[in-house]
This record gives sequence, C-alpha cells and structure tokens, in this order.
Amino acid sequence: MDVVIVGGGPAGMLAGISASIHKNNVTILEKMNTLGKKLCITGKGRCNVTSSLPMEDFIKNIPR
Repeated sequence: MDVVIVGGGPAGMLAGISASIHKNNVTILEKMNTLGKKLCITGKGRCNVTSSLPMEDFIKNIPR
C-alpha cells in the first residue's frame, strides 16, 4: 500500500516508521528542507515547541 503523510514532525516521522514496518511504501511531505527541524532544538528531543513565527525567524530567536 502507498501511504502519504503530511508533516515531517515527530508524529509524522513516527507514523512513517510504523507504516514502513508494516511493509507500506511511505512518502512524507514536509514544507521545510529537513524533517523534525523543531525537534532538534527542544530539550534534547524530549519536548515540543510551538510558535506562530515563520521558521527562519523562530530559529534566529533560539539561544545557541
């Protein structure tokens, strides 16, 4: 079966993994250039951050 997932955040990636384990062909559609971009900047991957800013502005405001 072909499965299309809209959104490459943590839930979309996990859905894709689960679908592929069950022998489905998976395509994840994500508007950003990488999957899970916000996950990489949050509490060592243990929490989620939301913002209404465009991603580029949001990333600029994250302390490094």
